[in-house]
Amino acid sequence: MCGRYVDPAEAAMERFWTIDRRNWRFPELPRFNVPPASEVPIIVRAPDGAIEMLGARWGLIPRWWKKDSLPTLSFNARSEEAAQKPMWRDALRSTRCIMPIRGWFEWNENEQVKTASGRKTNQPYFHYCPDEPVIGVAGLWSIWRAADDTEIITCALLSKEAAPSIAHVHHRMPVILHQDQFGDWLHPDTSPARVQEIIASARGDFSAHRVDTAVNNVRNDGPHLIELLSPPDEFSMFHSDRRDRSDSGHDFQ
Repeated sequence: MCGRYVDPAEAAMERFWTIDRRNWRFPELPRFNVPPASEVPIIVRAPDGAIEMLGARWGLIPRWWKKDSLPTLSFNARSEEAAQKPMWRDALRSTRCIMPIRGWFEWNENEQVKTASGRKTNQPYFHYCPDEPVIGVAGLWSIWRAADDTEIITCALLSKEAAPSIAHVHHRMPVILHQDQFGDWLHPDTSPARVQEIIASARGDFSAHRVDTAVNNVRNDGPHLIELLSPPDEFSMFHSDRRDRSDSGHDFQ
């Protein structure tokens, strides 16, 4: 399973967070079609207590990973399983991060449309919090040392059951934090019980609207990808009960 999201503008992130230290050079922001394996900004709490912005590979590699091939499908973690699974549990315990985003994409399996080329696909939707240019996703991060001793910072987002306002599009969504939860989420001494409380009480105030199927191609970028798309007419849309993911876009686990 895959995920796609939209970066916030650099100025919006600067206004949203008080960053004590910045160790990541911004690419051209915002990006409107960020795929897994991209370098993305994360917010962490450094050992000296400073709030730090780092660049991380979206796709977590645990620090103990020794295999020649990198883990696959490690860009989002089911919050219900993260405390038990070796892939996630160390990071959930002590190296949590926040991934700043503007919004994310999901594909509705029960609403099929045709692309500009005539190919069948599931209808993509852009999800966001109205009037907020930045939202904070609960994430996990790790520093992995490659065979050549290069240290690589990696991350994953946590997912949970979708909020009622957007569950008609997809049954999963990222765990989006309230601002007053940021401090506890980043602090390494926050208890496991409190971490679970934060996940359970995460935000649910989202909107979603249809967008153009151009977002299906990771090479496409630009603000047109999040523009509201009018509902298609009955001749260009059809519904299906089949769970055919062969061309269904990319969504959160």
